[in-house]
Amino acid sequence: MLGILKNQSGNLAIAMLLAVVGMMSGLTMSGVAMRDTRTFHWEYENLQGMHMLRSESNRGLAILAQHGDLVGSILTPLRSVAVSSTSINRTFTLQSRVTKEKSEQTENVIITGGTQATGSLGAQREHYKVKSLVETRHGAGQAAFYGANKSIVRKYGELTIIQSKFSEFMYFTDMDVSPAGKNVYFYGPDVVTGKVHSNTDINIKKAGGGSNNGWPTFLNLVTTAGHVVSDPSNYPLNEIFLGGLVEEYDGYDFPPQANELRSQATHIGAGDGNIYLINVEGASWRGLHGIIGPTRRISKIVYDEYPPEGDSLYTNNFTVQDTLWTPLSGGQSANRAFFIKGELWLQGLFSGYQTWGCSGNIYLLDDIALTNTPINANPINNSTDVVGIVSEKSIILKYGYKNPVDSVRIHTNMGADNEYPAPAGGGIFIYAALCALGEGPDDIPSTQPNFEDGVFTYEYQHPHPSTPAIFANVEYPDGTIKEEYFDWIDIHRRRYPPTASQPWPSPALGQQSLDLPWYNPLWPERQPYLERGTINIWGALAQRRRGFVHRSGNDGEYPSNDGIWNVELDMCGYPISRNPLPDPVFGNQLGLISMNYPGTSGGGTGYKKNYNYDNRLLTVTPLLYPEVRLKGGKNPMQDGNWTLKKPPRTLQ
Repeated sequence: MLGILKNQSGNLAIAMLLAVVGMMSGLTMSGVAMRDTRTFHWEYENLQGMHMLRSESNRGLAILAQHGDLVGSILTPLRSVAVSSTSINRTFTLQSRVTKEKSEQTENVIITGGTQATGSLGAQREHYKVKSLVETRHGAGQAAFYGANKSIVRKYGELTIIQSKFSEFMYFTDMDVSPAGKNVYFYGPDVVTGKVHSNTDINIKKAGGGSNNGWPTFLNLVTTAGHVVSDPSNYPLNEIFLGGLVEEYDGYDFPPQANELRSQATHIGAGDGNIYLINVEGASWRGLHGIIGPTRRISKIVYDEYPPEGDSLYTNNFTVQDTLWTPLSGGQSANRAFFIKGELWLQGLFSGYQTWGCSGNIYLLDDIALTNTPINANPINNSTDVVGIVSEKSIILKYGYKNPVDSVRIHTNMGADNEYPAPAGGGIFIYAALCALGEGPDDIPSTQPNFEDGVFTYEYQHPHPSTPAIFANVEYPDGTIKEEYFDWIDIHRRRYPPTASQPWPSPALGQQSLDLPWYNPLWPERQPYLERGTINIWGALAQRRRGFVHRSGNDGEYPSNDGIWNVELDMCGYPISRNPLPDPVFGNQLGLISMNYPGTSGGGTGYKKNYNYDNRLLTVTPLLYPEVRLKGGKNPMQDGNWTLKKPPRTLQ
């Protein structure tokens, strides 16, 4: 080494070696610095691109909120955002294509009901998709768009969006008043598990017991376009509204028609004057078609005594209509939506996604049950069966009907209080989202009676006994006694239809209290039922007004207790009575009396409540269920999964 250093040529070699080493070190350091700079730029572009992508997805969400009911797809205008600093200048271009699509429901994607009419569960259901692409360009302003300034960093994501549905609410009411125009209250026994909204004031009352010192309990968010009105006026806010309370909230439009069902569901029916009795049996349905025939005239003589026939006084002349029933061919029902033109009577065990709607009233004949959920069980783990029931009028629990096949009289939806463990009870189980859209005349203020608005309620709310057809012994003038059949007894004794001068009998007139003919769907019935059990709901409920599910029998809502009859306006003669009614001929032998269904308790008429929100409805909705619109036209949207994918070349 010392020799080399003393040699001039060796010194030059060393110098050159050191120069090469220095140059290589410099190049290496420069390369490291360049890689660090490039890595910084890429990481910067990645991070900013992600922020821009989220912003662009939200732009698509905002567009849908302003312009719902998208047909096909729309491409948003190209947007550019420049980000500049002393060390870096970049321009990000953002664009989205918004489409209405169909896809399989999975555990990770929130979807909404759609129009697929056939197929297995997992059938396609509609939702919106925002497909967003973000590209990066070097430079800022117009310079970024000249030359080959595109970066290799590009971002692409797809946001699944669903239109909010009324099934999101445990209770939704357009007007929190009764059909009689009176306030309806939540009180002590009410424990509401799901979201609540009213487009008017919400009334609460400290009464009726329960577990919250007489106050109702709301476990989820409560919103009202008005205010909470309390009796008494001071109420413990935090002990009642456990999920929060928002007053003066935006109001929602409540549509008068089931637009989605009308336009996309399978149609059945011939319109008014037709009844469709549908029994769902898992994935299929069968039914009967009832045609309400033309009116026919009937004449019945009124006697001074009957039975047997006494002297004739005058003749009652009135019209009746018969219903002719024929079988329906039926078909598949799983993963289908149906719209009935006419009146629908519905019951059954449902498999898959099914929605049943109609232009008239819907009468529930019996349980609306799910194939994969035992009765009285929470359906939360049932990933296959979801039911929607939508009426353009009202949804009504049937009191009874005559079997169209054999004319046997059937009482429906009744059961003993202890038939199931509390708080459930016998009566009816409804595993469905219910929506009663009926809209009466719009010139009637909400504080006035309106019995055409859509409600969830029960049939035959003011039961009174009526005289049944009987076999009775008749003694003839020659002393012979013969057993004969007598029917239409009440009509053979009194003026029908009643008039102002000859009203139907009532206690107010010192007469027997009897049912007006055909007010009871099983008329004549000597012992009609008052208390009928429990309404057990696992689902959601939306209605124009709050319908009655229980009445006291002579409550403040009852506009008539003086013998006036106008059933359409809830005027039903007089209050209920639990006292036996003696017959003028047979005394107490007929047992005319209004009574509770065996095993039920209570002093009024109707049902106890066991309402539970089906939490599955937060992430899935029944097929073609009515969509929510804010007043003013905006559409509340919910964003579901946001998925990053490999960027396409273009959104075109």
